[in-house]
Amino acid sequence: MNVISNVYIDRVVLEASKLRCNKEVLVVGAGDCATCYHLIKAGFDVISTDYKKTERFEQNMVDYKHLLNWQESSILDINSFSVESRDIVVCMEVLEHLVDYKLAFENLLKLTNKRLIIGVPWKTSFNYPAPPPEGHCNYWDYDGRDGYKNIYEFEEMCKPHKFYIENIISHEEDLTSGERVMLMIIDKEIE
Repeated sequence: MNVISNVYIDRVVLEASKLRCNKEVLVVGAGDCATCYHLIKAGFDVISTDYKKTERFEQNMVDYKHLLNWQESSILDINSFSVESRDIVVCMEVLEHLVDYKLAFENLLKLTNKRLIIGVPWKTSFNYPAPPPEGHCNYWDYDGRDGYKNIYEFEEMCKPHKFYIENIISHEEDLTSGERVMLMIIDKEIE
């Protein structure tokens, strides 16, 4: 079985692997579960969630669907999750689709014990012009100019936790296209 990885997925697995914990991950907005597959392959116990199964999910996962613990859950309803929390929560390419992204972010923090890994497109990278939740309705950059939201609003919303951000490529072709992902890592202070 060869589920293709990319720079983006490799980085998520690396960031999850850096943390000393029980290796339990909750993936919110799992899509076709390629990231989930690579986390499982790296030894993580993964719960994969999304608000619905899509045609892409069914088509792309034929070979590895049996490995997944997939559950229907909505990040806008924290009670829809089968667990109260996990040490690591991963949420990639979701918040740009949600009108109420601040509630989603608040719920992501509640679900996270130690590390939250979030990715959103930089500016209009990877834009999908359709009504939410399929299309994008939120766009961020580093200073909030030109109609974008300021990405550092997440740093304010997650205080007092540690916040890191980096602009990364997701695929090799991003080197020429200029598209990027803003990768945020939020580490909760463990008492």
